[in-house]
Amino acid sequence: MTILRREFESYDAYVQAQGRKATFKRKDLLAGDEKRIASFVDVFAKAKPHLNLGPVLCLGARTGAENVAAERCGHAGSVGVDLHPVGATVRKGDWHSMPEFKRGAFSNVYTNSLDHCLYLDRVVAEVHRVLSAYGVFYVMASDKGKKDEQRERSWLAEPKHNETLYWSDSDALRDAILACGGFRVAKEWRDGQWGHYFFEKQEKRS
Repeated sequence: MTILRREFESYDAYVQAQGRKATFKRKDLLAGDEKRIASFVDVFAKAKPHLNLGPVLCLGARTGAENVAAERCGHAGSVGVDLHPVGATVRKGDWHSMPEFKRGAFSNVYTNSLDHCLYLDRVVAEVHRVLSAYGVFYVMASDKGKKDEQRERSWLAEPKHNETLYWSDSDALRDAILACGGFRVAKEWRDGQWGHYFFEKQEKRS
């Protein structure tokens, strides 16, 4: 299974595209935040046995619902990062390069937004850097549905979609992350169309 990537004229064009929702739906995003926080509390409660003690860095957090939920589940010091932050608990930052965070600063990293990253290998390398020894990279990813390649590329190109990566089955993303090196799968399960993957950091990157 392959992963397709949307093409942009420039990196700035990618950054601008990712901010469309934050710009035009800011009030709507914040209005529904308590409901999202409650949903993520359930997510982190189920994930807790497979996460390390300590804070969670939430990538693509936008309103901060993820990191607030992680805090409520006992992961003190959790923080979100996003290119276009909306919530007060989310720092502005680029998950392809996060110099604001020191090496080994977090025992856990979480995201359900990897379909919005442009360079998966760079994101995985940066996650590896900011994770402490044997840190956990928790990825949630939904199946996009199998289409022929032409329809998949057309879907990516539609202006109403601001996703950057496309996969038909979330296991393709799991395999692509493993191919980047530096991680092994410690635990995984499926919940309907969602795949939950817990990658443990390995000290030596391949």
